[in-house]
Amino acid sequence: MGRATAMDLAESNVSLEQQLTIHFSSNCYPPIPQQMIPTAKMAIFHFWEEDYDAMIQLPEGVSFRGSNEVSARNVIESYRLDAWVMEDED
Repeated sequence: MGRATAMDLAESNVSLEQQLTIHFSSNCYPPIPQQMIPTAKMAIFHFWEEDYDAMIQLPEGVSFRGSNEVSARNVIESYRLDAWVMEDED
């Protein structure tokens, strides 16, 4: 488990939502709640748009350092989403 698994998931033929579901539940400890999938998807989108500091609204009842928003950069780092934002080396 870990980075290699995340990279395999990111290259798989299942939907991004399914990839993140597996990553959050099986590849992260402690597991990340599934309600955070939309936040992760937004962070990945903003990353590819090179808008790393875009603020993303968190789900109700979730906060990050006392705020109901979090930057795309913080989501990518905290949820170990680097496999989904890496450039292909081909």
